[in-house]
Amino acid sequence: MDTKYPLYTPKDIFISFCGREATEAERWQGVQSGIIFHKRTGNEFLDLFASMVHHYMNHDPVFYAKKLGVSRVDLSGCLRVLTGVTTDEWLEAYRWVAIRDVLLHTDWPLGEVATQMGYSSVKTFSRAFIERVGIPPSHWRAKYKGND
Repeated sequence: MDTKYPLYTPKDIFISFCGREATEAERWQGVQSGIIFHKRTGNEFLDLFASMVHHYMNHDPVFYAKKLGVSRVDLSGCLRVLTGVTTDEWLEAYRWVAIRDVLLHTDWPLGEVATQMGYSSVKTFSRAFIERVGIPPSHWRAKYKGND
């Protein structure tokens, strides 16, 4: 018997850790409303992995593979089955959801945001942000903060 789990996106899981209701825009994108703190996925492995990612915010798949006692290949294969993406893709997507949340819900200076999100400098962070989003993080924050 094949067990089918819904594919949980990094955004679904990140929101479940925030202890807040999903916004209307998020609900339109399929995120369930009424989420308070971490909502379990129904898969112990994915729940443990997600809890670790949220706690450590480390962006190295080998780090999580060691913590879980599996090989990097096994971790990536398991996540691909459960989420539809590889470990690297999942961690990167989770990082960007977290970056968006930090920019919208804190007044941290960009240096602190960069450090907390695993970037070596504000310059590296800003370059990655511009490459991904098209505008500097300070402009994005000014444009969207308060419009959540």
